[in-house]
Amino acid sequence: MVLVDTKHGHSFESVQDAVEKGGLRVEKVMRGLRTITGKLDDKLIEQLRGIDGVAAVREEGTFSLPPMDPKTPQ
Repeated sequence: MVLVDTKHGHSFESVQDAVEKGGLRVEKVMRGLRTITGKLDDKLIEQLRGIDGVAAVREEGTFSLPPMDPKTPQ
């Protein structure tokens, strides 16, 4: 996930273009949340963080629930 900084003169579209050129394969654009999601080679994450207008890059996390058990609340 890429958080776009639009407060310092960067347009959302210019940042989106830059991260795509930086290797992000865009899957979803949420302008209202200033967020772009997509897939990227792990080796390019630091490069993406260095792009002007990128406020933050966060990798997708995973989680799992424990097996269902009537004694354990879910």
